[in-house]
Amino acid sequence: MGGKSIYVFIFTSLIVTLVINYYFSLPSLWMLLLIPAVAIVFLSPTWKTTIVVGILGFILIILSEFLFHQRHLLYQDIVYLIMTGILEWIIFMVIAFFQIKTARVVIKLGNFALTDPLTGIYNRRYLELYMEKIIPLSEKKEQTMTLIMFDIDHFKKINDTYGHHAGDMVLQKMVRVIKRAIRHNDVFVRIGGEEFVILLPNCSLEHGIKFAERIRKTVENTKFIYKGIRIFVTVSIGVTEYTEGQDLEKFFEKADQALYQAKETGRNKVVWLDNTMAFQN
Repeated sequence: MGGKSIYVFIFTSLIVTLVINYYFSLPSLWMLLLIPAVAIVFLSPTWKTTIVVGILGFILIILSEFLFHQRHLLYQDIVYLIMTGILEWIIFMVIAFFQIKTARVVIKLGNFALTDPLTGIYNRRYLELYMEKIIPLSEKKEQTMTLIMFDIDHFKKINDTYGHHAGDMVLQKMVRVIKRAIRHNDVFVRIGGEEFVILLPNCSLEHGIKFAERIRKTVENTKFIYKGIRIFVTVSIGVTEYTEGQDLEKFFEKADQALYQAKETGRNKVVWLDNTMAFQN
């Protein structure tokens, strides 16, 4: 059901329920109120929505009955009405429980598909999907975009010397440190092993280089402690700016070339590629 259609369905089913209960004084007919109520929870599967809808639904039943049938509302009718309201509340809460639980599972599965399980940041698949949208948007708005690609220097040696748990600790802590430095609209991705990418939308190459240098210094000055032993960690970084009309593969290739230059010329440095020329700090 489309976005607008479900709103129409909720409104229509609510009106139909009110009309039926206006002409027929039968408390059990208020069970029809479950239809729009469940539809609302389907649209917004949260406990806050469930509780608000449940309370409003109960109030609507009481007020409507009083306005519709106030002249001949008997004690027995009131009892039936309360019982119907309680039964409807129970059914509604059970349905809402399973809907909320299902929605959370779907969200979790979606996150698993697009995030890296070790570090919690996005993975390569997410980056590819994001780039398909951001490149046309950046070209349309004529905005610059910078790509930072980096990896941990001698990461294999860290694993071999201290063990893979130490390597995992280094990856996780490094990600936490860098996440505190990036903007909310920057995209931080682990593309494999010890290699990472940060995409900076609406950011010039000049600012991207400065940011990359800040990352390099931050990682170098961070204390990575594993079982009482400090592990010295540095990163090599390649930076490039998106050129209009460039395809995704070429964009990444330029950043990878800059990263290669950083590693080949001593590591723990920032190298940027401007068209075909490479520069370093």
